[in-house]
Amino acid sequence: MRLAVARVGAAAALLGVACSLGEGTGSTSGVLDAPLCWSGCFDLKPDFFAAVPDSPQIQIRIQNGGDFETFSDGLAILVDDVGAIRGDPLPSGATRPSFLGQTLAVGIPPAVRPSGVPVVSVANPPAVHATLYLERSCRTQNVALYAVNAVTLNPDGTCSRPDGGAEAPIACPASDGGADASATVDAGTTTGGAPPVTSEPSGAVSCEPTAVQVGASTIVFDDLFDGNADESNAKQRLTQAHFDFYLADPREICPGGVGPPPRCRGHIAGNFKFYFQRGRPAQPFP
Repeated sequence: MRLAVARVGAAAALLGVACSLGEGTGSTSGVLDAPLCWSGCFDLKPDFFAAVPDSPQIQIRIQNGGDFETFSDGLAILVDDVGAIRGDPLPSGATRPSFLGQTLAVGIPPAVRPSGVPVVSVANPPAVHATLYLERSCRTQNVALYAVNAVTLNPDGTCSRPDGGAEAPIACPASDGGADASATVDAGTTTGGAPPVTSEPSGAVSCEPTAVQVGASTIVFDDLFDGNADESNAKQRLTQAHFDFYLADPREICPGGVGPPPRCRGHIAGNFKFYFQRGRPAQPFP
C-alpha cells in the first residue's frame, strides 16, 4: 500500500510546477477522525487546482496552497480512463456512452493493499479513486485516508470520535487473508470502466454530531479535461465535479474482506471547477 501511495504522491508532487497555474474554485469540508492528528470539523479551503494527464489516466489535485504534496493538505483524485467517462470514441472509431453528469462509484484501486494482504483481481473495480492527504496538519506521521464504498459508523451514525475518545472495537472474524479484501466495499456495479451508482452525492457535510446515512463514496463529473496537454479548446480543458466521500484507512479492513467494513475516518463533500493550463515543465536540477 505504501508503494502505491508513494507513486501517487510523487506524481502529485509534480503538479504544482508541471501542468497548471492552480487557478480554480471549489470547496472540501466535513468531519475527520484521524488518530493522533485530527478529530472533528475539517475545512480544506482549497485554493490550488491542478491536473496531470497521463493517457488514459488523469490525476486531479485539490489543495490548500501550491506547495509540494509532501508539505501540504489536499485531495488527490485519480481517473483511470478519461475517454471512458467522457464517452470519447475508441481509436477504431466505435462510439461509447458518456458518463458525464452521472454518479460514479469511487473506491480503492485493487492494487492498494495493506502489507501482507495479497493483490487479487476485482471484476468491476471503481473507475475513480480519491485520497485525502494531511502532510501539513499531521507532520509527525504520513496520514492518507482513502475514499471507500462502505464504512462502519459510530453507534450514533457519525464519523466523529465519540465523547471521551474511546472507540468500540470492530470484530473481524478469522480469515485466511486470501479473499478479496475490497470486493465488498469497492467493486463497481457495471462493466465498461466507469460504473455508475444509484445514489447522488449528498452535498455539504455537516460537522455537527448528527447521524448521517451510510452510503457509497461518489462523484459526478459535469465536465472533464480531455487529457490533451496541447488542447486549445477551452471547453475541452474544463473540469468540474461535485463529490461525497466516506474515508477509511485500508489497514483497518478486516483480513480477507470478511466482516464489517473499515471504521469511518472521515466524511467530506465538496466541488471543484478549473481549466487545465499548461505550466513550466518540472526541472528538479539546474
